[in-house]
Amino acid sequence: MCVLFVFSSLLLQSVSAEGNRSIPFCGKWDEDTRSISSSIPISAFVNEDVLSIHSNTKRSDMIICISKDGTVLYEEAVPAPETGCITIDLSEFEPGTYSVELKNQWGGCLLGKFLIN
Repeated sequence: MCVLFVFSSLLLQSVSAEGNRSIPFCGKWDEDTRSISSSIPISAFVNEDVLSIHSNTKRSDMIICISKDGTVLYEEAVPAPETGCITIDLSEFEPGTYSVELKNQWGGCLLGKFLIN
């Protein structure tokens, strides 16, 4: 019974991981003078109709801007303590390619693209 449970759990994780599409970012994410890491502490995924944005540090306020063909369709300012996991409903967005831009108060700016089928 335990073997069946472990196998089914691994199978479900594999299936759910395939539904997540990671958004690669370009840019630089400066976080005040305490930041010594060159890696980007922000990750984002699209899973079905939900965009999830995660911050590993929660040190920066974040302005999220989603646009398509140069037209801003969504913009939100999120305080630093709430940036651990941000979810945005994309169910009303039409199919196409979208840009997501993330900015912080120290001049950090990341840009990524994602596709909605």
